[in-house]
Amino acid sequence: MGAVLTGSAVALVLYAWPRSRQGRRIVVATIAAVGAFLVWRAALVIANGSNLDIDYDVLLGLSFEDIGSGIMVFVFTALALGLGPDRAEAARRVVACAGLAGLAAMVVDRFV
Repeated sequence: MGAVLTGSAVALVLYAWPRSRQGRRIVVATIAAVGAFLVWRAALVIANGSNLDIDYDVLLGLSFEDIGSGIMVFVFTALALGLGPDRAEAARRVVACAGLAGLAAMVVDRFV
């Protein structure tokens, strides 16, 4: 359920940002975000990382699990876009799209 919500949030955020409103870019970023979310969850289960799901007031109520989700989605999305449909684009556009995707994943993971 979390992977579907993450993919939906990434698609919505990228569609809402006019510079990233391109069908192929949104599809690639959404697939990368879902894959990253599933890989991160699998790593947490394998490593017995349940102690990373503790909300910290200092980190705006985020847990290290939430932050890890955002980082994984950022990395997977940046790689997928940079090696795929946006390889001819400026790096700042790829990083901005990946940053928005990572932020969306972190917010979804925070509230789900």
